[in-house]
Amino acid sequence: MGIVVGIGGGCYVDREVMPIFEKIVDLCGKENPKVLFVPTAGFDDMEGDEHIFALFEELGASVSPLLLTDESLTRYDIEQKILSSDIVYAGGGNLKFLMDTWKKTGADEIFREAYEKEIILSGYSSGSMCWFAEGYDDCGENHGFMFVDCLGILPWCNCPHYESDYWQPFKEAVRGREYSGLAVENGAAFIYDNGKCSAMCGNFGGKVWILDKKDGFSEKLFG
Repeated sequence: MGIVVGIGGGCYVDREVMPIFEKIVDLCGKENPKVLFVPTAGFDDMEGDEHIFALFEELGASVSPLLLTDESLTRYDIEQKILSSDIVYAGGGNLKFLMDTWKKTGADEIFREAYEKEIILSGYSSGSMCWFAEGYDDCGENHGFMFVDCLGILPWCNCPHYESDYWQPFKEAVRGREYSGLAVENGAAFIYDNGKCSAMCGNFGGKVWILDKKDGFSEKLFG
């Protein structure tokens, strides 16, 4: 039992996802939560990510980064940073690089432990897909789409940015996979709260879709 909030995409600068950030902080239940920002999928380049810090800080949270490409970090260092946080927020980018790095550093196991300790796991795009069984990302050769095995905390195959024509091949690619598909549009989020599933959107709308394996992977609006 734990909490995961996966955002399909959207914009930080125009505050599109601010209501979702408010929900994340509210779910935490602490007045001044500690947020750990994990930009691994962006190769730990935080240029432009100041908007993420600003939105959380506006809500009374303190934010610190965890740069897992820093080879001076020990497993103990990583464990201390993750397990002392109240909220983990993973950024977008290359899902395969994220998972490869987390496995190399042991962060994957520590994040699973964090979930068991009821630390909120959240994120955007690849930072959302990482919490699921599988993610569908354009991180293959020549930016081709591929499925990436992820942490498996939530038992779905996740696809972000689903309002875009570019990501629509997911609805055919997911057919025959082991897990049902969960497709999240920009501005929307899927929320798993201790066994209860729901969807919400930010300031400009956004939907969540389920492609249920038991129903031939037919596409239906979730929530």
